[in-house]
Amino acid sequence: MGFADALPILRIAALGIITGVAMVLAGNDAAAAEIRVFSAHGVKTIVGELLPRFEGITGHHSRVIFGEAGELRHRILDGEGFDLALLPAATLAELAKRGKIAAASVVDIARTDVGIGVRARGAKPDTGSAEAFKRSLQAASSIVITDPASGGVSGVHFADVLRRLGIAHEMNPKLKLTRGALNAEMVADGEAELAVQLAHEIRAVAGVEFVPLPAELQRSIVFSVGLAAQIAAGSHQRAAAVELIEFLSGRAAASMIAATGMEPAAGR
Repeated sequence: MGFADALPILRIAALGIITGVAMVLAGNDAAAAEIRVFSAHGVKTIVGELLPRFEGITGHHSRVIFGEAGELRHRILDGEGFDLALLPAATLAELAKRGKIAAASVVDIARTDVGIGVRARGAKPDTGSAEAFKRSLQAASSIVITDPASGGVSGVHFADVLRRLGIAHEMNPKLKLTRGALNAEMVADGEAELAVQLAHEIRAVAGVEFVPLPAELQRSIVFSVGLAAQIAAGSHQRAAAVELIEFLSGRAAASMIAATGMEPAAGR
């Protein structure tokens, strides 16, 4: 049989291959889901690393809504739709009690500490004791913190620290309030003397060093992930969200979380 005679057969074979590939791709599209994720700004760095990897492996897509923890808590309580929430563990526990998060689905993902950011090789606050730290704060010209009214965990904790030290009113004029920002960037740029935020957020900014709070004022924050309670059991959407939880709590994710400067809380 000559080449001309074989052409019809080749065309049919090629058409079969193309059709088969199209059916596979169509099947993958049918299996893919868009997962709506509420994520605290405190884990923005790890979400930015992990979700593209998850999407590449599974074909699912993620629509991430970032916000301060308190802001997202209010949106959930107000009934806004979502599939998955990545928030401080205490916030998720409260939302589970209110019937907004499926309690059995909650998994701890990462841990970090609240601390202070200072210019590299610059003067550091005295954190040897609460009283010494109080004097350092009083001597500081300006301090940038996440607005406590937003529910951001570092800002809420630092506001409590100032109350415990008895200098909350005195320090108010020195505070610069932010939302959704890397506070240490203002220290690096010379706009503030000190920054208060989570350890990995401070360490993400070049030219800034992390200083732990005094032992008696320290606080560790655990971030967890959980399913929205309203997702229907057995639904494709729920299955995709469960896949994401399994990925975030797995060993591969743990190594990526550690690389961002946070301590993995799962997958070990």
